[in-house]
Amino acid sequence: MSRRTPTALALASLAAALLLPAASRADRPAAAAAKVLALKEATLTYCVVHPLHKVSATCKTAEGAAKLNPGGPVQVQVRAKVACFDSGDSNRDVHMREVTHEPVHPLVSVKGTIDWLALPLVGPVEKMLVAKVELNGETQAVSIPVTVSTEGGNVRAKFKFASSMEGFKVERPSLLMVKVEDALVIEGELVFDGR
Repeated sequence: MSRRTPTALALASLAAALLLPAASRADRPAAAAAKVLALKEATLTYCVVHPLHKVSATCKTAEGAAKLNPGGPVQVQVRAKVACFDSGDSNRDVHMREVTHEPVHPLVSVKGTIDWLALPLVGPVEKMLVAKVELNGETQAVSIPVTVSTEGGNVRAKFKFASSMEGFKVERPSLLMVKVEDALVIEGELVFDGR
């Protein structure tokens, strides 16, 4: 019977310790893959307030996606054409496209993350989207409260937040030489394909 030295035993133990985790990793199932949910429907509305009236414009065409990373953050990106927002007054809409420099900056976009979300949901959940909003070539960091729910294989997200027109370097429109308030309130509902 051969005698092993303490050094040989230590080397054999180290080799076994290094090889066993590799073998056990091979037996484990692969980690769950990220899931990308395409945007199916969108209703986006902005609202500005003038002392004489309130103006709202809505866009129903947007594109985007949400990427669910198992055990990690949800990444969200949505964008819409500035020209698609319709207030019901074409002159007002043309003026808003002018002050946002729409020919040079044709899109408004939101990119951000939600800390974590696992599907399916038992009921609606309140989450915070930490995001960057880009408009008129300017970017603002915002935290957007979002209510997320599921129904019929779809994931629905409702949100509402306020931002600053001047923060986006948008010249505030005026009526009778009185400018609209600086607050730009944006709300919407997004439906993602959760199947």
